[in-house]
Amino acid sequence: MTTTAPRTATAIDYDPFRPDFYTSDPFGLYRRMRDEAPVWHSERWGWYVLTRFEDVRAAALDADTFRSFEGMDIDDSRLEQAPPGSIGSMDNPRHDQVRSVVQPYFVPRRIADREDGIRAVVRGLVGTWRDRGTGGRGTVDIAQELAWPMPFDVFFHLMGLPGRHDPDPLEQARREQLEHWTHELKDRVPGTPHLTPVARAATAGVQQFFIDLLDDRCRAARDDLVTRFVQADVDGVPFVPERVTTESEVSGLMMILFLGGVESTAGLTGTLFQLLAENPDQRALLRADPSLIPAAVEEAMRLVTPLQLTARTTSREVTLHGVTIPAGGRVVLVMGAANRDERQFPDPDAFDVTRPRGRHLGFGEGVHGCLGAPLARLEARIALEEALPVLGDYELAGPPVFYPSSPNMYVWKNLPISFGGAARHRPHVEEVRHRTTSVTLAATEFEAPARVAAKREVADGVVELVLRAADGSPLPAWEPGAHVDLVLDGAPTRQYSLCGDPADHSAYRLGVLRDPDGRGSSRYVHDTLREGDPVRVRGPRNNFPLAPSPRYLFIAGGIGITPVLPMVRAAEAAGADWRLVYGGRRRASMAFLDELAPHGDRVSVRPQDETGLLDLPALLGTPQPDTLVYCCGPEPLLAAVERAVAGWPPRSLRVERFAPRPRTGPVRDEPFEVVLRRSELTLPVPVDRSILEVVEAAGVGVLSSCAEGTCGTCETAVLAGTPDHRDSVLSDDERQAGDCMMICVSRAAGPRLVLDL
Repeated sequence: MTTTAPRTATAIDYDPFRPDFYTSDPFGLYRRMRDEAPVWHSERWGWYVLTRFEDVRAAALDADTFRSFEGMDIDDSRLEQAPPGSIGSMDNPRHDQVRSVVQPYFVPRRIADREDGIRAVVRGLVGTWRDRGTGGRGTVDIAQELAWPMPFDVFFHLMGLPGRHDPDPLEQARREQLEHWTHELKDRVPGTPHLTPVARAATAGVQQFFIDLLDDRCRAARDDLVTRFVQADVDGVPFVPERVTTESEVSGLMMILFLGGVESTAGLTGTLFQLLAENPDQRALLRADPSLIPAAVEEAMRLVTPLQLTARTTSREVTLHGVTIPAGGRVVLVMGAANRDERQFPDPDAFDVTRPRGRHLGFGEGVHGCLGAPLARLEARIALEEALPVLGDYELAGPPVFYPSSPNMYVWKNLPISFGGAARHRPHVEEVRHRTTSVTLAATEFEAPARVAAKREVADGVVELVLRAADGSPLPAWEPGAHVDLVLDGAPTRQYSLCGDPADHSAYRLGVLRDPDGRGSSRYVHDTLREGDPVRVRGPRNNFPLAPSPRYLFIAGGIGITPVLPMVRAAEAAGADWRLVYGGRRRASMAFLDELAPHGDRVSVRPQDETGLLDLPALLGTPQPDTLVYCCGPEPLLAAVERAVAGWPPRSLRVERFAPRPRTGPVRDEPFEVVLRRSELTLPVPVDRSILEVVEAAGVGVLSSCAEGTCGTCETAVLAGTPDHRDSVLSDDERQAGDCMMICVSRAAGPRLVLDL
């Protein structure tokens, strides 16, 4: 056999063992290697290195030629931390047999079932940051306070290990020891492939921990993944032997799941937040359209791949780009370089969350493609959904510190950022997904300076306001039925329905009726506010969402047309059968008639001075199948509609009130106490004060707005006790559930309430 001498590129020195390799522009070096030496040979280490996308992908897919029996690592990890029993060091057919034991538990459908648990983990972590960003700039270390603890907690739950808040001190100590070992086993002799004695001792500790855990599950099964391992078989042969050792396949499987699942997810999560700090324009896109978050995860995975490289061994001679790799040659596949190959990706070094979906090698490919990819994607997505609203327009607060690990990994140890102060998002009391807020607003509410871009009269006593962000950035997404708080310097804050196009993120449109008997907000808007004036907007919030239905009957009274306008458009776009009955005192006082005219007979305009009061018995006397009724307008209309639909199926009617419904006396006209579970406070509530007032006086921050039970801002989870609901937001079913309340007006039906505050 003749071997072609590898082409040399003397200026290239690819050495991922170098302590500063990943912090000294590896991506520039990758670019040179792709161009000058797509198959580069290391005289010092003996590897052949592939950096172009098509070459790396082809090698990953050709498992017969590029074998795994010598391990995926290029340092001593392959010998001491991932022995031949590890799935990462297996070739087929045994690889697929072992993978079949665990693969069913990592398919996207099953991983999706873990979303609520993961979200609870992330909310628990993010919840500790909220007070740091009020009144000034706060700081948080994203790596240490989210990117690392999140996958630890998720993996521990998956494997049935102790949680972060386990009350058993022994279990907590075991958990802390495992985390400590996990970091210690990354210890390397600088500039070499060799593990230190500290890393060897930590490796032995982790391996024994898993062996003990397997023995425990053999004795007492639980509902966790480890129990599934001990109960599994491969072709009738038990997967877990009677005596488990460090060489057992199950030991190798657990090590690679644990180390890969934690460290790679920590790397992806930290890098995401770093990239969004460095690219605020991309962060603004996510804020305006959270549906782009999964694309941001994929783009970060491509651009800064946590697993930068993996290794294979050739089973035959391979010639590529004029270089012959001998049989038995050690080949390094650099996915971190391949994912920036300009031959595959336009503008490959740019972070672009709108990049068209395409193939990348961030999770590998072929038989050794990342087993936990669906879980990593889900964790990273939830981390962004929950943390971005809290952090707002955050910035790097110092240089990130790289995590010392194997040469395979690109991970941050410290990633300090600053947030708050002038940020555009205020902390919100809510920590669980409520029926009146979307996931991305569950932890905070958007608040930003805006300006009046346009103001015009659209009917007698009604003006239209068009608001744009003061800095020109996109505004948060909203859906039909949503409203915002209009925060004015010269008048009380009031809520107004959004009546523009939800697809237009550049502006919010409001319709404002002049109310001479109101608190002064509408008079200020009509008489004082001018185009170009500054205001603030808070929200959006949706207590009046449009539910899917084949048929709708919309009933609007006066300014109640504003939330109905986008509903009509949505119903039309969905192909639903719909009608709108629009009542008002006079035709001249009824806004937006010109926008409704193109709908023809579907819209019935009923001015009272021409047709009298709406004939509700004719409209609603006979229940209509598969029809939802949406009504917004003055209280007399809402009350009359509620009476008219009494014979309809439950939940057929959805209403929104601009003013609180008339309230009767409280169920219990006596003092009671509220227990704030998270604040560890017990507070007495006298008969003449609201829960909201008492909570705020105790120094517990709660975002509120209307203080009359109409906006839903102060919605709070109820953990125990029975609320006396006095709001105008919740439906009858939601009141019956008793799991949340509006603390600005609602009280307790008994002597005690426990709230999630």
